[in-house]
Amino acid sequence: MKIINNLQSFLKDQDYYIDIFKDFLHVYDYLNLTTLTSTLIEIKLKEFNLIIEGDNLVIKSMDKKEILLKGLISSVRFVR
Repeated sequence: MKIINNLQSFLKDQDYYIDIFKDFLHVYDYLNLTTLTSTLIEIKLKEFNLIIEGDNLVIKSMDKKEILLKGLISSVRFVR
């Protein structure tokens, strides 16, 4: 359990974090969603924009600080 608690503490200390899985992308602590199409999603974070390109991109879950995207992700870029 100590490992899990340490990991949770580490993640909560970060300004943001991004998890990339096979068909999902999870972003914690984003500011807003600026573009949403089935092939392009752009998310504004504090210091940069995150641009996700792919096919059949959809929002699976979204709240004030977290967003979970699903689809065939072909590229993820950071733009300042």
